[in-house]
Amino acid sequence: MELVAHSPRARKPTTAATTAVRVAWGAVLTACPAAVLRRCPRTPASTAADTVVRLLGARHVVQGLATAAGVVPAAWTVVPDGLHAATMAGLALGSERWRTAACVDLAVATAFAAAGLRATRTAPAAGRPRHRR
Repeated sequence: MELVAHSPRARKPTTAATTAVRVAWGAVLTACPAAVLRRCPRTPASTAADTVVRLLGARHVVQGLATAAGVVPAAWTVVPDGLHAATMAGLALGSERWRTAACVDLAVATAFAAAGLRATRTAPAAGRPRHRR
């Protein structure tokens, strides 16, 4: 059995794929928010809605790039994604007008949170050696 140091910059393929999907999704939200909103039935179009979607997209891009650069561990993405999912659940329950868009965003945020949680369970702690058999 040998000890192998774990690099905090090392990325599992699933973490790298999730990060790439996050950055791509953020780019789509930032570049064409109205097109995304049009695909959510019963969701009203407005400049304010476009702005909110663009900001959400920018958050995904920044979060994804920070994760890819190793500035933020993939596991830390669970907190903002979990909080975002919770707020979207509240919006879906409280606003009939925004329910469809909130449910779509809830699903996306939950998927990203689950991927981040999976990264915490499969990756050894940064800086700690892991055993290889």
